[in-house]
Amino acid sequence: MIRLSAGTAACLGLTRLKSAALPTTAYLLYGEGCLLDCAFCPQARGASAQMGRLGRVNWIAFPPDRLRDCFQNAASAGLKRICLQSVRGKDGLAALPEFIAALKAASGLPVSVSARIESTAEAAALLEAGAERVSVALDAVNSDLYARFKGGSYDQRYNLLLDCARRFPGRVGTHIICGLGETEEDAASVIAWLFCEGVSVALFAFVPLKGTRLAGHPPPDPASYRRLQALHYLLRQGSISYPELRFGQGRLVSFGLDPVELKRHLAGGEAFQTSGCPGCNRPYYNERPGGFIYNYPRPLSADEVEEALSLILETGG
Repeated sequence: MIRLSAGTAACLGLTRLKSAALPTTAYLLYGEGCLLDCAFCPQARGASAQMGRLGRVNWIAFPPDRLRDCFQNAASAGLKRICLQSVRGKDGLAALPEFIAALKAASGLPVSVSARIESTAEAAALLEAGAERVSVALDAVNSDLYARFKGGSYDQRYNLLLDCARRFPGRVGTHIICGLGETEEDAASVIAWLFCEGVSVALFAFVPLKGTRLAGHPPPDPASYRRLQALHYLLRQGSISYPELRFGQGRLVSFGLDPVELKRHLAGGEAFQTSGCPGCNRPYYNERPGGFIYNYPRPLSADEVEEALSLILETGG
């Protein structure tokens, strides 16, 4: 069985869903029974959450044969990309290349793959099967947090990410979860270096989820997350450079721009929309409907931009 996010299933006409924002990317979850034990993930080996959970999203199981015809109409349903997320099962990623090729053939859409890649050879196999991009997720931004919440070596994972990025330029990304206990300076230094290496960076806000080891851990402070979104956007746009940033006790206190110039760069609101692959909006992946929106799945209203900027400008520019 393959699981689709509830929003994806609604876009493809498989279910009905009332939502203020439907996905612009088709999100699929492949496999069950992950061997990894990430503290924040409902799919983790030690988690007691339901299998149909990842982030705040419900994932609905469908037989692969039923999906084949649906994905032939994916583009006409407004979907711009397929994001295939896979657990790391006992057979590794052996079955993914064939499935990627089938998705690509059925839909004609670009395919991004987020999976526990263990080598450049595995990344190459997924790209050769038809994936446009692969993600080697870091999630945590320093060795201590990585060891505590994911297990294993941060340096080994980081070096694999850089090896893949250098071998497959423009086709490799990563995920960073904000709110695990890192400082803003920790996150900023990693984001800046990854951009220099040509790695695309998708920012996620930590989500406390029932059944995971971090169910009682708080989500990130909204002002801190807005600062990191602004940093991510300004670095990506080339509007600032890392040496211009200033930190105080790990907190970002200056972007190196005066407040008027900072507001001008951020006035369109793009900084506060979902980051990641082109066409990705991940509606309500990190948010409760009606709650604080960490990653907007759509363009912001003027009032929403002003609210975001009011948090950003607390840094003093």
